[in-house]
Amino acid sequence: MVNFYELVKNDPQYYKQFCCKDLLFLNYDCPVKLKKMAKWSEHHYIYYVLSGKKTLHTTEASFTMTEGSIAFIKKGACIVEQFFDDVFCIVVFIIPDSFIVSFLNEYLAEEQPNGLSSQLVIPIYDDIRVRSFYQSIIPYFASDEIPDSILELKFKELLLNIIHNPDNAELRNYLLTIRSQEASPVKEIIEANYAYNLTLEASAKLTNRSLSSFKRDFQSIYKTTPGRWLIEKKLVHAKRLLIQTDKSIADLAFESGFENTAHFSRLFKQKNGTTPIQYRKKASENQVLAI
Repeated sequence: MVNFYELVKNDPQYYKQFCCKDLLFLNYDCPVKLKKMAKWSEHHYIYYVLSGKKTLHTTEASFTMTEGSIAFIKKGACIVEQFFDDVFCIVVFIIPDSFIVSFLNEYLAEEQPNGLSSQLVIPIYDDIRVRSFYQSIIPYFASDEIPDSILELKFKELLLNIIHNPDNAELRNYLLTIRSQEASPVKEIIEANYAYNLTLEASAKLTNRSLSSFKRDFQSIYKTTPGRWLIEKKLVHAKRLLIQTDKSIADLAFESGFENTAHFSRLFKQKNGTTPIQYRKKASENQVLAI
């Protein structure tokens, strides 16, 4: 599975970028030629689509972004579907939790969150200030260097423009929940990302924990090991896809977090006593009989 943050940070020749600490903003044309791929990011990021089209798929919903789309994408994993009718060109701002917390302490010190947002992608409603901001960013990519102080100010300018638009109340509230938590909740992160081939180290990083702390907190919540729980959850998700869709075995295995179809089929049969194809056929026959 592709680590989006590491991918772009380690290839500055292709991904034109400016970096300060873990803050990163970049401009690039998407080089990926695969129709679908799985990726994850240890940090949140904001997409501004200049051209093209891309769809982000989670277990709960799909989000299509086209020219002019702006969205906040939470840290975590998703399946990215590419379209090749037009070049996908984008400006991205990658923002770690630590910067969000310091920003809110400076500008919204007394405000508290009200509820949670469960969606991976939170649309950003742009206005003249946000559009003007993005136009002001483009010339920076013709420069050789931006001082760190200016880079941090640009991130603050973007966030201020967003949170002071009443239409962005959902994102404003989500940012406040980040500040209210010392570490990202294990249950929230794991339930949102179980259907992807994430390592335990990646899952721990998403929760801002060491691997040992992540395993300990996971055990206290689920009363089992992460490995056992994840396999069980992935297989249940695969069973749902077998019944509710006509996806190929390879596709649904991939969308359930198994990158090896043979391994998936073997685990499925061990758990259910039948192959995925036989399970789908039997479920289909039962549905016909029930009609």
